[in-house]
Amino acid sequence: MKKTRELLKQAKRIVVKVGSRVLVDSTGKPDHERIFSLVSGIAAQHDTGCEMLLVSSGAIAAGIEALGMTSRPTELPELQMAAAVGQGRLMSLYSHLFGQKHVKVGQVLLTNDIFQNEERRANAQNTLLKLIEYGIVPVINENDTVATEEIKFGDNDLLASLVAILIQADALILLSTTDGLKDDDGQRVPFVEQVSEDILALDKGKNGELSTGGMKSKLMSANSAAKENIPVIIADGRTDGIIQAILGGADVGTLIVSR
Repeated sequence: MKKTRELLKQAKRIVVKVGSRVLVDSTGKPDHERIFSLVSGIAAQHDTGCEMLLVSSGAIAAGIEALGMTSRPTELPELQMAAAVGQGRLMSLYSHLFGQKHVKVGQVLLTNDIFQNEERRANAQNTLLKLIEYGIVPVINENDTVATEEIKFGDNDLLASLVAILIQADALILLSTTDGLKDDDGQRVPFVEQVSEDILALDKGKNGELSTGGMKSKLMSANSAAKENIPVIIADGRTDGIIQAILGGADVGTLIVSR
């Protein structure tokens, strides 16, 4: 495991996924201090020459705040409305914060059907690769304003995995509100070599009101990327300096690789 974590130091093309609950405070409003900390971590790696891509949840949560809603809607049109309002606010915030670090960003909104069509998949790949070629950090999210059940990813863990595979990333970082997978005794599992049924059974948690994914979603998405020889780390996005710790080979979170 130590050798595998050492290899993370060599990663040059990195996808970072941030869940909704990482981005908001206890009231469900965007936590600007935490978002700035994450932006700073990504920008710092960008400045070292790494190609960084950010898959960010939070559009619906931002829309819920802007619209004064007290809870997440359950009907699709209302969710799409919240996403339409919130996506612009979220992107504006990222543009401002990355701009303070002299890093340019570009918005990329995707739906699952893009990955099912060879031509559209190639177009998405070309766009992402051209953005990072020009030193721009893509900020990627599901296009919630038009996504229906037939074309939804379900959660951004799957989207992040598909993006990592699409651009042949060197590492995928899934940031959540827990420091990786926990065993039956509540202890962190530092390393997973195969996502088996026994590993999936360790997921005892429930989704948060503002999020759609869970640990099982992360494990399954991580397994897909790991099978393509992309190491995946599940870690706590609320920890300061977490991105640098992971890419520095520190023993944090849960590292998932394929045999």
